[in-house]
Amino acid sequence: MKFYIKTFGCQMNVNESEIMTGVLEKEGFEWTENPQEADFIILNSCAVREKAEHKLYGAIGHYEKLKKKREDLVIAVGGCVAEKEKKNILNRFHGVNFVFGTRNYMDIKNLYDKAKKDKRFADFSDNFDKITAELPKHPYSKHHGWINIIYGCNKYCTYCIVPYTRHFEKSRPIEDILKEVKYYNDNNYREITFLGQNVDSYGKDFGDKKPKLDILIREASKFKSIKRIWFLTSYPTDITDKLIEEVANNSKAAKNFHLPVQAGSNNILKKMNRRYTREFYIDLIEKIKNTVPKVTISGDIIVGFPGETDEDFMDTVDLVKKIRYERLNIAEYSPREGTISAKYYEDDIPKRIKNKRFQYLMNIQKQINHEENEKYLDKIVTVIQENKTKSGAYLGRTINNKVVIFESDESLIGKFVKIKINKISAGPLYGEIVSKENDRVFNKTESYI
Repeated sequence: MKFYIKTFGCQMNVNESEIMTGVLEKEGFEWTENPQEADFIILNSCAVREKAEHKLYGAIGHYEKLKKKREDLVIAVGGCVAEKEKKNILNRFHGVNFVFGTRNYMDIKNLYDKAKKDKRFADFSDNFDKITAELPKHPYSKHHGWINIIYGCNKYCTYCIVPYTRHFEKSRPIEDILKEVKYYNDNNYREITFLGQNVDSYGKDFGDKKPKLDILIREASKFKSIKRIWFLTSYPTDITDKLIEEVANNSKAAKNFHLPVQAGSNNILKKMNRRYTREFYIDLIEKIKNTVPKVTISGDIIVGFPGETDEDFMDTVDLVKKIRYERLNIAEYSPREGTISAKYYEDDIPKRIKNKRFQYLMNIQKQINHEENEKYLDKIVTVIQENKTKSGAYLGRTINNKVVIFESDESLIGKFVKIKINKISAGPLYGEIVSKENDRVFNKTESYI
């Protein structure tokens, strides 16, 4: 039996698809890249943006055409859209055999067996306790591992569907997470990323209500093969001084904070229920920059939120200029059915105004990126080489998340290489290899900086 998985959305979905792949392969299924030859198709969905949901529906329609030719094909839809829409997906798409949730994906083989025997169904069981390091997994990368450490979100931002699709925050036991870190260490992985909707809330639900991400990073850094430890996504009010200090003092902790702000106006932040002010956010970033050498900050912003005035938008522009993000994800507001803002706020900003604000902010961010990247020209940086890009060149990332493009070969994937930067852009840096891991000229004392 062959299966195919199409994954939409965030890195947590990617990790969950890796686990589903491992579970099915352990049961004797064979993974295929070609949906045309699959006996079982799984769509792991994302509901954060309306566009992602529409992509899912388009994919379902495409695969339903395959089912008309092969009635025995089983189609399943999981992830956040499944949680949001429940049985509506079954009612709308008659080719879908079953839908499942964000906390029972590890039961994918049992769900498949049920689909072969019974009528179409929906199953949204909460089997969080089954999420352990013992689950089979098939990592898609050979050098970088994703680890989900906390599920759900308690914040209930008015625009966000995630608390309704991922439910309340639940942290995995630290001992179990470290078993998973050991798995990657024993398989000679170089880097890991701790994942969560609010990753820096990790451990607050253990009883003392204190975040423990700093402890987890410190313990994970004791594994020899693991050289870099990343984490995302963070929520501003859950960042602790201990976490900032751990990132500053731990040579394996990536010097990058992905810290969404969403708006620079206190008026809009309040309507979004973001639970902090622009002043708090700016002070937090200053503290991080003053404590962590060479740190970079990335973030998310929504333009055109209901009621956003020109003055509100210019507050956001001002904040972006102050923070000088290394990377900024900008989105135009779109109401998500089921959220507070969709229910109570009129989507009163015209599409043309949203797009105008989007383009204006994007141009400012590009200028900032180019100015910040000028600092790297003619400098030598250390990256871990990743896969080949569409252009045929390879890319790597520095420990502070600067993307570098360079000519190389497949043998260096997952290895440290030193790159001299000879060209910059508003996006990646470009350069050439000057030394690589295992070369005599490769400075061991600086190899992981």
